[in-house]
Amino acid sequence: MMRNKVLAVDYHKCIGCRICEQWCSLSHHGVISPVKARVKVHRIEETGANIPVICTQCNPAPCVSICPENALSRDLKTGAVRVNDDLCVACRKCMNACPNGAISLDTSGETVLICDLCKGKPQCVAQCPTNSLTYVLPEIVGREQRTRIARCFEKGGRE
Repeated sequence: MMRNKVLAVDYHKCIGCRICEQWCSLSHHGVISPVKARVKVHRIEETGANIPVICTQCNPAPCVSICPENALSRDLKTGAVRVNDDLCVACRKCMNACPNGAISLDTSGETVLICDLCKGKPQCVAQCPTNSLTYVLPEIVGREQRTRIARCFEKGGRE
């Protein structure tokens, strides 16, 4: 049985270059346009932090269960949520249900954009110059952060 991987983010490594957004839109739409990207880098101006917002392929996925048109389903090969554009009516219920805010409305307004993991070869991960984004087994997500926090406590400091 194949185990599906998911995207993970190390927020400390993100430099806000937005290359992930560019490659996402280019690979899916043939244009470099952040509004067409399925990954979004959110910049917090007060702190200067850059936070890539990604779909974590929740299991179970609230976006899939709330879709009234059954336009969302799970790709059996990759485990990614996929959108059937012919069924999607852009009601935005999936956007509201997403705990990560990782779903956006396509600029056409006729469908939604959800990470499809690029058929198992996510371009955002492949092109990230700082390795902020990784494609890992679900049980690995958070391991690095837990280790970093544990080391900080071991030293008596804060992260």
